[in-house]
Amino acid sequence: MRYDVCIIGGGAAGLAAAASLDDALSVCIIEKNRIPGRKILATGGGRCNMTNDACEDKQLTMDFFESLGLKMFMDGEGRYYPYSQRASDVVGILERGISDKADFYFETAAEAVIPSGNHFTVECSGGATLEAGRVILAAGGKAGPCYGTTGDGYSMAAALGHKVGKLYPILCGVECSEKNRRGEKFDFASVKGIRAKAAVKLLRDGMPVTDACETGELQFTGYGLSGICVFNLTPYIRTEAGENFRDAMSRYEIAVDLAPDFSESEVSSRESSFGILTAELAELTEGMNIKNLLFAVSGVRGWKEAQCTGGGVSTDDVSMSTMESKLVPGFYLAGEILDIQGPCGGYNLQNAWETGIRAAKAINEDLILL
Repeated sequence: MRYDVCIIGGGAAGLAAAASLDDALSVCIIEKNRIPGRKILATGGGRCNMTNDACEDKQLTMDFFESLGLKMFMDGEGRYYPYSQRASDVVGILERGISDKADFYFETAAEAVIPSGNHFTVECSGGATLEAGRVILAAGGKAGPCYGTTGDGYSMAAALGHKVGKLYPILCGVECSEKNRRGEKFDFASVKGIRAKAAVKLLRDGMPVTDACETGELQFTGYGLSGICVFNLTPYIRTEAGENFRDAMSRYEIAVDLAPDFSESEVSSRESSFGILTAELAELTEGMNIKNLLFAVSGVRGWKEAQCTGGGVSTDDVSMSTMESKLVPGFYLAGEILDIQGPCGGYNLQNAWETGIRAAKAINEDLILL
């Protein structure tokens, strides 16, 4: 089959691109899963946190979904959700926006993109091949492999000459050792599942990592620390060139203040921290400074639990206004495959929507004007 546009990946970026392409264009979407948008369905606890008030181009996303008929609302923390609060409705509205203008190839994996003159040949699993005048690579990253995002797109991009930065899982829980550098022991199992308001900051070699500080709800787990405030520290936890994983992790600690709304004197003047903390936490931290607990990092939870991928295709190889490759004309990249990451709160879906929309807009202007 020959198409004007072939989109590799039926996730957020791919669906946004397909819905934004002109109806006059013939389009196909190659998707490994049986249904589109599987990862979208899992976002925001099934409610789909679509963007954030702090995102520079949030209006692009809002206007796009408004044009499809989807209403959104903003919560008290600047996060936008569909008015229905159902992620399945986001996928449904995108499918309706695509309607009959795109052919889906479900349970099909793209394996290679081969430029050939003024078109591309896309080699797929099972020996199938497709041809297209333009290709949008929106295959996602490596986070959440249960949704089909196993990093296939990186090898395709690299084969076309694109630089792919080191990949690492982000926005997930942090594994901690029971004993910190001060010799203090912390029995995580005894407080598993307990939540507390906290201010957290990441230390590297004992020094605060710039911008790696958050306030929010902390959750204790059997392996260490979880919660959005902890998730947002993980993009800064990484190995340097030449470091092995264990040595790299040994350089990181998380400093936790379990009483961020109280001063040192207010805390120290109390007979017990019970009343600020739960009874279990108060008992476990007796004799410790709850405004400066220190936890030694031993690792992060990995690809299965990560919400996003750190690293990816270098944006130096992409014209960010059009998402077209600077190395291969007619080849576009969108979404998580790019080395663009944000914290929890809709930032990464915003990246997917807007890069997919930009790619489609550029292709519309290119092909429809021809």
